Amino acid sequence: MPNLHRGRHPLWTTAPARLLHSPGWLVLVLLAASLLVASVVAPALFRTSARTAALDARIETAAAEPAPGASADLRASWVGGVLPTPGEALVLERLDALPGFGPPVLGAAGAAQERRLRAVVRVGGTSTGAALFTHDGVVEALGGDEDDRGVWLPTEIAEELGVEPGDRVRVGLESVSATSAATRYAGARLAGTYDPAPGSVLPAAVADRPGSEDWVLPLDPGRPGSASPLVVAGRATFARLARAVDEEPLYAVDLAADPALDPDLAANAVAALQELAVEAFDDSTELARATQRAVPIGTRLELASGLPDIVDEATEAASSAEQQVGPYATAGQVLAAALLLTAWVLVGRSRRREEALAAGLGVHPAATGALTLLELLPVALLAVPLGTAAALLAIDVAGPPADLGPGDLTAGDRGLALLGSALVLLLPGLVAVLAALRAEVGGRGRLGARVRAVPWGLLVLVATAVVLVGVLSTDPARRGGSPLTTVLPLLVAASSAAVVVRLAGLVRVPGARPGRPRWLAGRRSAGAGAGGANAGGAADRGQQALTAVLAVTLGLFAYALTVHRGLVEGADDKVAALVGAPTVTSFEDDLRGTGRRAVLPPVEGSTLVWRQRATLPPVFGAQQLLTIDPLTFGDVADWGSTGTLAPGRDLLDRLEDPAADGVPVLLAGDTERDVGDRGTLEVNEEISLPYIVVGVLPAFPGSEAGTGDAAVVPSSRAVFPRLPGYLDPRDPLSVDGTGPFTAEVWSQAGSEELRDRLRAIGLVPDDVVTTAGAAVGEGLLSASWAAQYVVVLGLVVLLLALASALALGLRLADRDAVSDVLLARMGWRPRQLAAARTWEVVRAVLTAAVATLVTTGAMVLGPSLVDQVASVLPVSRPRVGVAEVLAVVALGVAMVLASAGVGLVRARGRSSAEVLRGNG
Repeated sequence: MPNLHRGRHPLWTTAPARLLHSPGWLVLVLLAASLLVASVVAPALFRTSARTAALDARIETAAAEPAPGASADLRASWVGGVLPTPGEALVLERLDALPGFGPPVLGAAGAAQERRLRAVVRVGGTSTGAALFTHDGVVEALGGDEDDRGVWLPTEIAEELGVEPGDRVRVGLESVSATSAATRYAGARLAGTYDPAPGSVLPAAVADRPGSEDWVLPLDPGRPGSASPLVVAGRATFARLARAVDEEPLYAVDLAADPALDPDLAANAVAALQELAVEAFDDSTELARATQRAVPIGTRLELASGLPDIVDEATEAASSAEQQVGPYATAGQVLAAALLLTAWVLVGRSRRREEALAAGLGVHPAATGALTLLELLPVALLAVPLGTAAALLAIDVAGPPADLGPGDLTAGDRGLALLGSALVLLLPGLVAVLAALRAEVGGRGRLGARVRAVPWGLLVLVATAVVLVGVLSTDPARRGGSPLTTVLPLLVAASSAAVVVRLAGLVRVPGARPGRPRWLAGRRSAGAGAGGANAGGAADRGQQALTAVLAVTLGLFAYALTVHRGLVEGADDKVAALVGAPTVTSFEDDLRGTGRRAVLPPVEGSTLVWRQRATLPPVFGAQQLLTIDPLTFGDVADWGSTGTLAPGRDLLDRLEDPAADGVPVLLAGDTERDVGDRGTLEVNEEISLPYIVVGVLPAFPGSEAGTGDAAVVPSSRAVFPRLPGYLDPRDPLSVDGTGPFTAEVWSQAGSEELRDRLRAIGLVPDDVVTTAGAAVGEGLLSASWAAQYVVVLGLVVLLLALASALALGLRLADRDAVSDVLLARMGWRPRQLAAARTWEVVRAVLTAAVATLVTTGAMVLGPSLVDQVASVLPVSRPRVGVAEVLAVVALGVAMVLASAGVGLVRARGRSSAEVLRGNG
């Protein structure tokens, strides 16, 4: 027996470079290993990307909301007193220490004036309304110094009082009635004057600063909603004057959210923010005691920020996205591992004779496994960077919109990459050991030992039936998180492949002329199908297995495409049903009493929608009533992508039926009424209108924006004339009516463009809702990310399919190595030999295409596995379009070309089977 010691035997020294002698197998194994690493790393990167993108999207949406404290920025405030200098310094120090926020910027305004007490600036016997104001950076912008003890007045007020810089003025609170507090003044030097910005009380020098529209300004009690003219002072001067006149100022410290805020930093910021908020109301803490020392009355530090809600909603969206992509991520890992195992099984089959010989010479199965690990070590080392780079590229191209790079890889991501590398070593090593053990059991050194085949096809069919029963018995709302959902598409594809491949072996293609490549391919296929001599049973099984693999990958590629379309279009439908149009602005009752303007579009490219509550007796409960203008509604509303909402557009004309005995209405949602049903519509629970149903729909633009099972959609031109004046939005009497309709303007324009158009005609919207904002708020953003991840899975399956075609080409070349030598001696050219194998690949791809058709049909018509988020309604399910069909056809053509290229290269090369060379 030869000496097989590791340090001496060439098996151990040549193992790391062994695959270099088989470039085709090397490419296949390296591709499979890289995909396996990528499939392990990609879900973690997706998680990081989804968390970052969800946070960024929610911050952007919150920044557009007008409500104070809705954005990610922080406002800390206290009202009623001036803090001593040490206490103010402590507050600012604690705020500055908060993670995730910029430096604190302090501002304050007088807040004590009300109807009986007015803030004034006085010179001699003349006084005019003006209130104390300070803000970091304003005094410097006016040319002064923060430590200056003077004040700045608007130029107009200074001229009215007849003062110039350097003169003395008095600021304070002046009694308006005899019952109010005593008048108090404090003197100060006029340091300078300023010109306010047009339409603002702020100095023109600072009115354009970012965030200045949110500064705390003193309100004028004589003009509700307006600010008083400002007596600008430095921080110390403001505090001195406020204490002197018993002012009760409102202090506000603004901290902008860090532009580089990431999920971890945001979570830390929220935790620190909540801890500080608790501390501010705990009288045992130094912070609470400091605010209690405020003059003239103690106060509390209050914190207002939308960041906690933003983080919660972003976390929920990211978690939803992770849950949705879970099955697809697992499927990608299973497919990649299966490809690696398949590739190594095929490598082992190509080396069966030499490995049987090595076993006969005494190579132990454990040594076989060790040699395999040594051979795969360079592949694993290359697969780590290649797979990680592929995962980064895939998530960057098709994942959530977060800019990730190698520097963003966490220790966990690197650990997963190493795990994938370990799997690259262990899985084929296990296959090699098992194969060696089987060879030992079957007979040491027996080159032609018979191998007992496992009935994989039958096992797959049984497993598919069991899993399908489990899926059907699972609550549809919980199918997304079930492990059965993960494996069902794989099993359906495998079952379809097993059945179709078995039936394809019974089909013979007639008409091939003897001596042609197609004839040779038919003979070889017939011999393989019968387990003939040229192929043998093992060759038959190998070719059938690869054909099944082609069918599975092609079927899963088609399924991934249809799932992507279903998720995207389902989310589009949901957004359309939630919002109604790309941009919706609310005006409450501002458009009431405007006559025809209450019906006509206020600006070009818009339509008016009036909302109200309605009841449909005998059913109790308020439904939403959407009165629309059918003439302009159809061109403005969002009708989704799947066609579920489209029938509503075709029924708009029925709302204008002049012959209808009652108000024609469309019902959208859950209702038991049918077309032609009549009844009484109660508006605002006080006015009854007869109606007739002219259409019943599953959903309608904006139908899910309010409460109620069904939305009632009539024409405003049919409803308004039937209402009493105090409810009719066209009538001036409705301005003071109770329970009025509320107006919305729907438009195809963007939010800023629509605001500008409305402001140009004197309308200022109360609120603006966009489809993008609704997608964030309703968690639909995560559904779109899941759809993008499905694209990543589709790309992985695409590579798997091409790798399978490569493996088939290599397998056929190895199978026919000996016969090709003989045929070449008989006059067959390399192109003809390659063409014969190409025809076999075409047959395999056509077989896979039939199996793909069966798989896709079963998944499209079967139970929905896509609707993993309850909010995505109407139900999202796989959908087939022309683009999906063309993509699958293109993949089939690419698989044939790839395999044909392999066959041509191998046919032109010199085979190791060529052992007899005539004439030297």
